[in-house]
Amino acid sequence: MTPSLLAASLVLALGQTPDVVATKASPTDDAFLQARLSFLAGDTDFGAPDATTRFHVALDARTAELTSGLRAEAALSLFVNPSGFQGIAFHDNASYFRLRYHPSSWAPDENLSLTVFPVSSTRLYMGYENPVVWGRTATRTRREEGGEPGLELRLSRQRWEVFAAAKAPRMANGQTLENERRLMLLAGAGLNLTRTFRVEVEAAHFDRSPSGTPAEGTRELDLNTLGVSGRVLWRQGVPVGTNVDLALYEGDPTFFERFFAPDVYPGGFGAHLAMEGSFISQRLLDADASEPGVTRRQPAHAAALVARFKWDLLRVHALAYAKTPAFIFSDMPGYPPGMTLRDRMQPKAERSATVGADYHLRDWGMTPGLLLRATLPASLASPFLSSGLPSGDAIVRDVGLLSFLPEGAKAGIALTAKATARWDLGEVAGVLAEVFYTRDPNRTLFEDDVTGVARVVFDSPHAVGGNLLLQVRL
Repeated sequence: MTPSLLAASLVLALGQTPDVVATKASPTDDAFLQARLSFLAGDTDFGAPDATTRFHVALDARTAELTSGLRAEAALSLFVNPSGFQGIAFHDNASYFRLRYHPSSWAPDENLSLTVFPVSSTRLYMGYENPVVWGRTATRTRREEGGEPGLELRLSRQRWEVFAAAKAPRMANGQTLENERRLMLLAGAGLNLTRTFRVEVEAAHFDRSPSGTPAEGTRELDLNTLGVSGRVLWRQGVPVGTNVDLALYEGDPTFFERFFAPDVYPGGFGAHLAMEGSFISQRLLDADASEPGVTRRQPAHAAALVARFKWDLLRVHALAYAKTPAFIFSDMPGYPPGMTLRDRMQPKAERSATVGADYHLRDWGMTPGLLLRATLPASLASPFLSSGLPSGDAIVRDVGLLSFLPEGAKAGIALTAKATARWDLGEVAGVLAEVFYTRDPNRTLFEDDVTGVARVVFDSPHAVGGNLLLQVRL
């Protein structure tokens, strides 16, 4: 069976997956049109009823030269989700329109581009490695019917690059209760100090006031977010590429571009080393203040270190990162939202380290791999004092997503072992798969005691799960 027929049969049998659109122009001068269908099936625990599937449709288009050096590009990226009884709903995944200008005297990779995101602008964000990015969604308290459109202007030259961007989520005014557009401004620059060493810096400001949180009395509260991110990067030799780790990059709108980007194995050595950090300051209502309406700035931090190496057909990779609970909450700041974390909560940062390797089997077009991960999750000490609510420490899983430990217990290190595989079926299709075992001592559930009162108890720490991603390109 040919790779194209095999890919088609896999898609017909299993559905299709989430897909994304290319953000860089093809090196050719011709017009370009490509459709991609993707199917993602995932289950974090084969022993629990939490399996999910997603179908994604993407269409990339680029015109021939409209006038000297000017081209137009567009990318339609949609998730198709079930809705109601036999209904479906479409959700935008940062579709965009772009004008790209390339004077004939400039180098091939140099250009000036203007990109418009009419519905969702999650491709505009701060930070670099997906586990520690922020600002991908300006706020999760926005009015969904208004979307979050965005605009980016970017100038790329051989040794440097600058950009300026804006997002405009639609939110409810805390004073008037009317819907209005708020503005998030982003800007950044990158500079190649040498052929191998690069530095980058970004900054953002988001005016939340007085949206999302009602003001006390007649005074309008000045609620806002300020933040900076920076990275130093060293690259040497052949391109290293990206290893398969689907769970780590969930939520990235370039998810399917990242994992199905063509890998090259020309032989020889390649290295990619990067270190990044982010600092955010958010003005919120002071939860510890004795008077209502008092605000103070709450800091949030994140940092990551990345190392990737390639030697002929072998790749080795490592990632370590840390992020505070305030950073995890930054898209919907505070707990409860709009208020600072109380001092008694003693927030502790999430810390994680991953190491792995994969090997490319050229004759099969397949790249199997293994990785190991250890994660100590972020936690808050006894966030609730009210009777009837959990009194133990809380594990911070995501924005607004907490799980609770039995009283007196502390967060433990979760361990994951994962086997991965990438299979390229020519230029028309690809398959990614991963199977993993996780031992998470922080898994809990609610159970009634002898008096019928619900209490938090430990669940089995063991789980075996997996993900399967298929993509067909037409």
